Amino acid sequence: MKAMLLICALLFTSCVWSVNLFDDVVYRPLISDRRAQLPGDVLTVIVVETSNAQTGADLASAKDIKTNLGVSYNNDKHDVGFKLGSKGSVNAKTGRNGKIKASLTVRIKDILPNGTYLVEGRQLIQINGEMQSITLGGVVRQEDISPQNTVLSTRLADAQITYTGDGSVSNSQRRNYVYKVLSFMGLL
Repeated sequence: MKAMLLICALLFTSCVWSVNLFDDVVYRPLISDRRAQLPGDVLTVIVVETSNAQTGADLASAKDIKTNLGVSYNNDKHDVGFKLGSKGSVNAKTGRNGKIKASLTVRIKDILPNGTYLVEGRQLIQINGEMQSITLGGVVRQEDISPQNTVLSTRLADAQITYTGDGSVSNSQRRNYVYKVLSFMGLL
């Protein structure tokens, strides 16, 4: 009789629902690689950038202007001559070399519609009173992330890498206004 009441109670009670504890969006198996794949996950970018630029110009100009004025009177010749000359040459060369090596941990900010990751990160380092900052942003493909959760900076699309310093060394490299004015006037 008790079994019959239990069966009737189960038949007439409201529906029972179940909750799935598995979420395939955030599920990570325990034995999988710990590569970044969700917004907020961290990823190490190994920054290895080298840039070289060289330009040169060799401009030469030469002018030779001669003017002669001749006057004659009573078979006497009086010659007056003027000569103006100008020669010049200009050589100009510019060169710039840059190299940066660093490791920077960034966060996945967003997952783009094509499955790539938008990453951003910043690192501040203080050395002997000099504050140095490295800022990095770009787009990373999933397949470029190594099993060690690292990616080379050369594999970032739309990479923006900024390296700045602020302190006594950086301030000494900035020219003061007197230097800028004298340089503009061509005195330096």
